[in-house]
Amino acid sequence: MKKIKLFVIITLLLTSSITAFANDYALMNTYPLLDEMKSAKKQQTVLKKIYTTIVEHKYNSQEQLTNLKSQFTTILDSITKGTKVTIIKNKIEELKVQWEEDNHLLDSAINSEMYQKEALHTLSKLSDKLNLINKLYAQSYARYKQNSIMKSLVSSYMKRQKISEQRYALNTVK
Repeated sequence: MKKIKLFVIITLLLTSSITAFANDYALMNTYPLLDEMKSAKKQQTVLKKIYTTIVEHKYNSQEQLTNLKSQFTTILDSITKGTKVTIIKNKIEELKVQWEEDNHLLDSAINSEMYQKEALHTLSKLSDKLNLINKLYAQSYARYKQNSIMKSLVSSYMKRQKISEQRYALNTVK
């Protein structure tokens, strides 16, 4: 008997988690800031590659650094144009200003180890700002998800109300 209860509980948990994941996946695809959110996460990867390039200090790493910086700038520009949420847009603008001011340090760090510590500190500050932006996107998605669920519940309730009103109207005899 205990085994049956355990089996039923595990089955219910798995079913509900799969259903929740499917609902979350469906909502995620309709989230209007999905592309910007993915791009902001991709920027973290680019920053890590820049960090690795500076630390490893390999031959021909200047060309690699130039490509990574160009990629970071392109993604940053696309996110800036795409995001409509004011708080996120302001944080992205702050990140963009800091990037434009400090990205020359990265070239200096590749050419000379003397600037490496300062460049890594700059990358750390950029990463912190990018983490904040990613958190804001996550909060925005959580609000979107909560609003979608609430809209679904209200819509479902309103449909039930309309059906019962229609039945009532059909039951009236003149």
